[in-house]
Amino acid sequence: MTHQNLVELLQAQFKKMQETGKLFQSSFNGKDCWNMYLWGFENPGIFRDPESNEYKCNCCNSFVKRYGNIVAIDSDYNIMTIWDIDLPQDNEYYKSVKIVRDSLKTSKIANVFVESFDFLHSSPYEKTNSRMTEFQLGIANNYKTYTKEEAEKFGVVEAGKVYQFHHFHLSLSKQFVDFSDNSVEAVQAGHRDAKNVLLRALTEIRLETLENVKEMIQTDALLDGKTHQYKIDAIIPLKQSFQNITDAQRENWAWVNSYNLPFAKFGNELIGQLCYDIQEKGLEVAVLAWNKRVDPANYMKAVAPISKGQREKANKLVAELGIIESFSRRFARIADINIDEIRFTNANSKSKAAGLFDIIAPKSQEQVKIDKDKLQKISIEELLELLNTHPKSIQVMLENRLEGNLVALTTAAVANSPLLFKWDNPFSWTFKGNLAGKSMIKAAVKDAGGRVDGVLRFSMIWNESTRDTSDLDAWCEQSNGEKIGFSTEFRKDRGGKFSTWGGQLDLDNINPGKKMGIENIYFKDMNKLQDGTYYFRVNQYSARNSQGFKAEIEFDGEQFLYEYPQPVQQSANIGVATVTVKNGKFSIQHHLPETTLTAKSLWNIETNQFHNCTLVCSSPNHWGNNNVGNKHYLFMLQDCKTNEAIKGFHAENLREDLHEIRKQIDVLGNLLTIEPSEEQLCGLGFNATVRDNVVVKVDNRLFLITI
Repeated sequence: MTHQNLVELLQAQFKKMQETGKLFQSSFNGKDCWNMYLWGFENPGIFRDPESNEYKCNCCNSFVKRYGNIVAIDSDYNIMTIWDIDLPQDNEYYKSVKIVRDSLKTSKIANVFVESFDFLHSSPYEKTNSRMTEFQLGIANNYKTYTKEEAEKFGVVEAGKVYQFHHFHLSLSKQFVDFSDNSVEAVQAGHRDAKNVLLRALTEIRLETLENVKEMIQTDALLDGKTHQYKIDAIIPLKQSFQNITDAQRENWAWVNSYNLPFAKFGNELIGQLCYDIQEKGLEVAVLAWNKRVDPANYMKAVAPISKGQREKANKLVAELGIIESFSRRFARIADINIDEIRFTNANSKSKAAGLFDIIAPKSQEQVKIDKDKLQKISIEELLELLNTHPKSIQVMLENRLEGNLVALTTAAVANSPLLFKWDNPFSWTFKGNLAGKSMIKAAVKDAGGRVDGVLRFSMIWNESTRDTSDLDAWCEQSNGEKIGFSTEFRKDRGGKFSTWGGQLDLDNINPGKKMGIENIYFKDMNKLQDGTYYFRVNQYSARNSQGFKAEIEFDGEQFLYEYPQPVQQSANIGVATVTVKNGKFSIQHHLPETTLTAKSLWNIETNQFHNCTLVCSSPNHWGNNNVGNKHYLFMLQDCKTNEAIKGFHAENLREDLHEIRKQIDVLGNLLTIEPSEEQLCGLGFNATVRDNVVVKVDNRLFLITI
C-alpha cells in the first residue's frame, strides 16, 4: 500500500466523522500520536542518512502533531478516530495505525476541535479565501531536487533528480473553521466550560427538582418564571436522556450535547442556581432567594412555592379530615349571622331595583367637608355602648384615605361544612387587595421587603395604573443637616448604614415598569431618634408619564395618608409633612392635605360622602366565646360591593391541625377566589390594634370615632 492509498482511507474516515457535526481533540496529544506512529514501524529503510527513514517527514510530523488526535463521537457515545480504517495485518502501516487508534480510543476528550481561518490563510497548505466551503489541512505533496553535495552526503539520492513527496493531509468542512478574531484556545475554553457546567448540572440536579421548578413556573410561584421556562423545558429531556446512559458514556454524552447548546451553562444561570438552592437549602429559602435576585422590589409577591409532594400531602390531609367542601366559599349575608353578634342592623336598608336609565351615571353628590377638630370624639367602645340605645340610623363617611379599610365578609358556601378557622364559626373577612389586614401602602412596603415596624416611617407608592414609569424618590431631611435618600450613604444597599438619628432608605425604585413603584424610609429605634424635625418630601428625578403618588407617614401606631393625584414635574420637590419630636413625643405638620377631597368610586360607592350602615359587628374571631387574634370592627355599608374576585380564606386564620399544609392552602386561596355577586356584605373594617379614626353620624349626631 502506498502512502497515497493510506491518505485516501484516512480522508474517507474523516468525512464520516465530520458528518456527525461535531469534532473534538483527544487528551492523547499530537506529539504522542507521532511518536506512537513511528514506533509501529519495524526496521524502516534509511532514506537519506542514518537519522532518517522513509516514514519520517517534517510535513507529516507537523500534520500528525496538529491533527492526528482529532476524534468524533458516534451515536452510542463511542470515540471515532481518523485512524479507524481497515488494514490487513501484514500491511506496513497496520501496527502504527492500530497503536495510535487504540491510544485515542482509550483516552478522554480534552477539547472541541476548531481551526482558525487566520492560521489556514497564513499556512503553506493552500491558497485560501473566506468563501471556500472546504479547507485543506496539511501539505498534500511537494518536490525537491538534490544537489551534488547533498547526493554525496546522503548517498541514497541522485543529484539533479526531481523527487515528489506525498504527505498526510485532509479536507475540512467550513463549519469547523472559526472566522472570528478569537484565538482557538479561547473558543475551545468556551466549549470546555459549557461541557463541564452541563455535566455537573445533570449529575447533581435531580429530575424531580427540575419538574418541581417547571410546575412552580406554571403556577406563578416564581417571579418572572415564565421568562426562564424554555430552559427548563429543554433541560428536562436532556436530564432524562442523561439518566439512561452508563457512567462510562456520560463524559462523551456531555461533549456532544453541550456543543453549541445555548443553555449548556444552565447550572450557572439564575434558574440553575435555583435548582441547586432547592436541593441544598430547601424550597422556601430557595424561592425567596430567587425572587429577591429577579425583582428585589417585589420579591414577596409571587405565589408560595408548592412541590408535588406537598400537594399530595395536602390532598391526603384534607380528605382524612373531611373538609374538602369547606373550601367552597361565598359572600356572607345578614341572614347568615347570629343576631347576638350584631351590634346594629338596618336590614330594611335595601337597594331599589335598577331602572333602564340607571346605567347613566348620576351627577356626584356634593362632597362632605368635615372639620374633625370640631367633632365630639368618642372611642369605639363608647360607640358600641351608644348602639345599645337602638338608634334609628348610622351613617359612616367614606374618606379617600380609608380605601385600604374596605372589607368583605365571607362564609362557607356549603351549609354545616366542617370549620376551617381557629374560631367556632365559618365566617372570615378579606380587605381590599386580598389582604388579611388594612393599609395598602404599608402592606405593599412589607411585601416588597421594607421595614414597617420602626418608630417612624415614610412610605410612598406610585404607578398603580402601570402607566407611570417615573423615577420618584422619597427624602427625609433631619434638622441636624443629614439627608436620607437615594444618593446618600444612608441606604440599605450601601452597607446598611443608618443616619445619626437612626433612619435609613431600605426600598428604592428607579423604574417600576409594569409593577407598583415603592420607596420606604424608616427609623428603627426610639433610643436613637433625637428631638428635632424630620421633613419628608418627594422628588421627581425622572418624569415619565407621571400620574402622581400616594404617601404614608406612621408613628405611635397612627397613620397619615396623602395623595398627590396630578403629574409631578421634572425636578419638582413636593413637601409631604414635617414630623417634630420633642421630649420623645411626636407632632406633625401637614404640607399636603391628609387626603385630597377628590371624590372617586370605591367598591360601587362614592368617597367623601356619608353612607348608610346596614350592619355593625366585630370580626368573627371575636363572636360568642371566641377571643382569637386581633379584633376588627366592621361597618357594612349600603350598596358597597367589591368589583374584584376576593379570597375566601387566609392561611394565617387556619385551625391548628391545618398548619402543616398552610402554604398549600394559601396557594389554593389564590385560586379559589369568590367572584363578585349581587348579594355582598361589604364596608369598612378597623383593626383594634391600629390607631385610626372614622366619622360616624348616629341619628344625625356627628362623632369622630377613635380606634
